[in-house]
Amino acid sequence: MIFGESVYRDRLTRLKGFMEDWGVDLIAILDDENYQYLSGEFRRQPRLYIPRDGEPMILVFRGEVEEAQGNTWIRDVRGYNSLHDMMMHVIGFIKEHDVKTVGFDYEFALPAFLLERFKTANPTVNVVDVREILMNLRMVKMVEEVQLIRKAQEIAREGMEAARRALRQGVREWEVAAEVEYAMRRKGAMRFGFPTFINSGYRANCLHGWASDKEISKGELVLVDVGPKYMGYNGDMTRIFSIGDPTERQKALVELYLRARQAAVEAARPGAMMMALDEAASKVIDEAGYREFYVRGIAHGIGLAFEERPFPTIFPEDYVVELRSDITLSIGHSILSIPGMGGARVEDVYMITERGSEPLVEYEEDLITVG
Repeated sequence: MIFGESVYRDRLTRLKGFMEDWGVDLIAILDDENYQYLSGEFRRQPRLYIPRDGEPMILVFRGEVEEAQGNTWIRDVRGYNSLHDMMMHVIGFIKEHDVKTVGFDYEFALPAFLLERFKTANPTVNVVDVREILMNLRMVKMVEEVQLIRKAQEIAREGMEAARRALRQGVREWEVAAEVEYAMRRKGAMRFGFPTFINSGYRANCLHGWASDKEISKGELVLVDVGPKYMGYNGDMTRIFSIGDPTERQKALVELYLRARQAAVEAARPGAMMMALDEAASKVIDEAGYREFYVRGIAHGIGLAFEERPFPTIFPEDYVVELRSDITLSIGHSILSIPGMGGARVEDVYMITERGSEPLVEYEEDLITVG
């Protein structure tokens, strides 16, 4: 476990309070992030069942029982050998606790086929979405969680330094990604929250990215976005590099984005709604005459997931989330994308404090010339 048992017991108590308020008898956890938050260990394809009354139960493949028992504070760890065996454990647990309503987190990691099989196997049980419960638990971070996110962001900075060394005319994007990811692994990255972006030239206009087979050429902008995970917690850093001396238009593009991002950073403070950040950034872009080239969504929450509440680009209701101290945000998520010139995005992780927002790690923000 990363933290002591008392931390997880406290989280369980608060979760059960929400379950009481919502009338939820059982919550089924099937994603990595909520599983680690509540159990204290990382596991692929986790299965954690938390009744409103009684102790939680973990299901793992039979060969993993001993490992799981040693990694978590939860005492009831059961093994299974097949999908049918797993379902029988779940059905028995539901009957044991007289469950009428079961909650699932309706996010990216919820497997549709398992949800449908669950409904088929338990036709009398009401299924509800409990994303709001789980995200409200995770949104405000403990000091110890912030320290782990800061460590992940320090690893991200090492990745940027590796990109700085590797980027040059004639190399392919995947070759740069290999150097970047190796450097981050050496510094403690256990996994990555998303594929490393090495987006050069016309690919720098992409909203999402990866490292392709494209050869990097002189005069291009290269967008590098890294998301290392340390002890389950995410870093997120994006920078723009120029292969050779940039043009005045390229420099102006990045400078405009930085002004927009700074407006969002200044708007990020306790009591502000999440929409205030987008409004502040968009105002700068609009006044410069680049509205049609800007994709909104300047910030999102970050923690055990690299994108978590508040995450308004996917969940519009999060625009009205009120910021509080100790929320961590990745600011600089949106992109300013101009065909024929390239894309700009500069992203860092900030913590909301009583004074406003503060970056967890400092690193050069301006357009970086290499090669």
